[in-house]
Amino acid sequence: MRAFERLFEPRGIAIVGASGDITRFGGQTVRALNTSGYAGGVFPVNPKYPEIDGRRCYASLAQIDGPCDLAVIALPAAHVPRAIRECGERGVAYAVVLGGGFRELGEPGLELERDMLAAARETNVRLVGPNCIGLVNVHAHVVAAFGSMTRPPRLIPGPVSVAVQSGGFGMSVVIQSAMAGIGFRNIVATGSESDITMPEIISAFADDPETKAIFTYIEGVADGRALLAALRKALAAGKPVIVWKGGKTGQGERAAQSHTANLTSTYDVYRAALRQCGAIEIFSTEEAADFIQAFLAGRMPRGRSVAVVTNTGGSAVVFSDAADEARLDISPLAETTQVRLAGLLPPLAAVGNPVDTTAGYPRAEHADNYRAAFETLLADPEVDQLCVLFGTIMGNTFELSARVLGQAANGTQKPVFGVSAVPREISSQGWEHLQGARIPLFATPSRAARTMGMLADYAEARRRAEPAVYDVPAPAVRLPAGAVTLDERESKALLAAAGVAVTRDVLLPVEPPIADVARVRFPVALKLVSRDIAHKSDIGAVRLNVTERQFAEAAADIVARARRAAPDARMGGLLACEMVTDGIETIVGVVNDPAFGPVVAFGLGGVLAETLRDVTYRVAPFGKDEARRMILELRAAAIFDGLRGCPPADVDALVHTLVRVASLAWALRGRLAEMDINPLLVRPRGSGAVAADALVVLTGS
Repeated sequence: MRAFERLFEPRGIAIVGASGDITRFGGQTVRALNTSGYAGGVFPVNPKYPEIDGRRCYASLAQIDGPCDLAVIALPAAHVPRAIRECGERGVAYAVVLGGGFRELGEPGLELERDMLAAARETNVRLVGPNCIGLVNVHAHVVAAFGSMTRPPRLIPGPVSVAVQSGGFGMSVVIQSAMAGIGFRNIVATGSESDITMPEIISAFADDPETKAIFTYIEGVADGRALLAALRKALAAGKPVIVWKGGKTGQGERAAQSHTANLTSTYDVYRAALRQCGAIEIFSTEEAADFIQAFLAGRMPRGRSVAVVTNTGGSAVVFSDAADEARLDISPLAETTQVRLAGLLPPLAAVGNPVDTTAGYPRAEHADNYRAAFETLLADPEVDQLCVLFGTIMGNTFELSARVLGQAANGTQKPVFGVSAVPREISSQGWEHLQGARIPLFATPSRAARTMGMLADYAEARRRAEPAVYDVPAPAVRLPAGAVTLDERESKALLAAAGVAVTRDVLLPVEPPIADVARVRFPVALKLVSRDIAHKSDIGAVRLNVTERQFAEAAADIVARARRAAPDARMGGLLACEMVTDGIETIVGVVNDPAFGPVVAFGLGGVLAETLRDVTYRVAPFGKDEARRMILELRAAAIFDGLRGCPPADVDALVHTLVRVASLAWALRGRLAEMDINPLLVRPRGSGAVAADALVVLTGS
C-alpha cells in the first residue's frame, strides 16, 4: 500500500486541537493512542495545555520535535484551513479532519471547504474527511480517530480492510464481524471525501499484500468510473470487495423524455456496476461476516452444484428454498456416488440430494463410514460445495460429526460448510474441530445457502477473462449542434450507422403524403416525424397495421391530432415503417448517469414494462459475455427459449444489439443524454432483432 503508507503507518501523529478532557472530541484520540500500544510519536497540539494524558502538549505544529506524518484535526471548521497549511509547512503529509461545518451547511461551509482544499493543494497535504470519525490500523495500533473507533472491543489483527462512508454504521458492522472471530487490518471512515475518495482507498487496499478482503459501505461516489477501476483491480488481485450500498430507494430528480430514464434509479446503476466488477453486495451485518469467513477459509468452488447432508428434513427444505434464490444447483447425485453412499449409511438413509442420514446418526461405531460418506461426496466431480446440516445435535454426537467432517475436508479444496443451532459454549469441541478444518459454521440453513451462493458468484467473476477495451469511434453520422431530441428517422439512422438493425422505413411529406405511396410496402406503422414530440403515441400520432386503403385517412388523422396537441411543433413528415409481427417486444435504452456515464438498460417491452420493472442494467461499454449475463438476469428470461409452441428467439442478435448500443453510448458519451429503442423486436432464431422505434436525446456540449 505504498500510495498511503504514511497515512496508515505514520511515524508520528499530531492531534491538533487536543482536549484536556480525554472524554471529548480531540481528547479521545490522545487517550486511545496512549492505550493502544502505538509505538510512534504522539503529539497533542493545543496552546492551552502543558500536557494532556501524560503527554507533552505543543503550542503549535511547528514545535513538534519528532517525525510526524499524520495530523488529526479536531478544530472548528473555521480554523481548519489554517491548520492544514501549518501541516504542510511542518511536512505532515496527511490530515484526518474529524469535524463538520463544511458543504453540508450550504455556501458559507462550501467556501470554507474550498479554502481547506486550496491549503491542502498548495502544501501537498492529503485529507481524509471532513465529517468522519477517522482511521485505525489494527496491526500497527494506529488510532487517528474518535468515537466508536476509540472504544472497546479491541479488534484483533487480521486480513480484512474496511472503507466506509458512515463511520458509526461501518463500525457497527466491524464490531459484529469481530464478534464472529474476524480480524481486521485497516479501517477508514472517508466522510465527505473532499480529497481522498472511496475508490482511492479501495485501490490502495487492493495493492496492500496484507489485505485479503475488503468491506465497504457506500452511499455514493462522484466518480463512478474510478470506482469501477478500483473494483476491477481488487477482483484481478483476488481480493473480494464486500459492498453494503446505502440509499437504495432514492430515485433522484429526472426530467426524463425516455422510458429508460423512468425505469432507472441511482441504485440500479450501482447494482449493475457492482455485478460487472465482481463485487459482493450484502444486505445485512450477518451476510458480511458470513461471506468473509467463507472466503478466508481459502477454498473456492468450481461451479454452482452443491451437496447437502442432513439429519432432519425441515432443515433441508429451508436450505433448498434459500439455495434457489442463490441460484445454487441441488441436483441428484451421480449413480455411482449414490451406490457408494447406500453402502456406508443406515438402510433408511436417503442418498439422493439432499442426503438424509436419519435422526440419531452417527454413533462412535459409525465414524469410519460417516467420514467415508463425506469423502465420497467431496470426490464426486459434479459436487462443487458441501453443506452439512447438523440441526440441534450436541455433545458427543456433534463432536464426532464435526471431527470426521473435518478429516474429510482436510483432503479437499472444495468449500465445506456446517449449520448448527447449538451455541458454541455448549458444543465447544465440535466447533474447534470445524474451525481447525476451515469449515465455517452458520446458525441457519438460509445463511449457509446465501453464503455459498455469494462464494459461487465471486468464483464466477474471478474466472471471467480480463475486461477488453470496447471503445469504438463514433459512427459517421453528422449530429445536429446544440441540445436536441432527434426524431425517429434521425435516431434510427444513428443506430443503423452503429450496427443496430432497424425497420425498413419510407419518409413521406406531411401534405400530400399520398404522392409517394407507391414506395410503401403495406401494411405499415404510420407515425409522425417531429423533434418536438417525443412520445408520439401519447397524442395518437401512431397508427399500426395501416393498409393502402386506410393510408390517406390515417395520415390526415395523425396530422390533425398532432396540430391540436402541439400547434407549434415542427413536423418533418410521416414515417411509414414495416410491420414486424413475429418478435418479442423488448426495450433497450441508455441513460447518462452523473457518476458512471452511459448505462444500458434492457427489459421486456409492451404496456407492462413500467409496471413489472423486469429490467437489467450494465455500465457501458461491455462485450458479448456481459450482454448475455444481462439477458439471463431478467425474471422472464425463459421467454427467449420459446414458450407454448413459440420458436426460440434470436438471442445472439439481441446480444449483438446490446453490445452495439453500449459501444455507441460510450462513443457519444460527451453528448448523449438519453436513448430509447422501444420496442426492439427480437425475432425467431436466425431472423435477427430489429429496432421498430427509437428516440435519442443529445446535450448541447
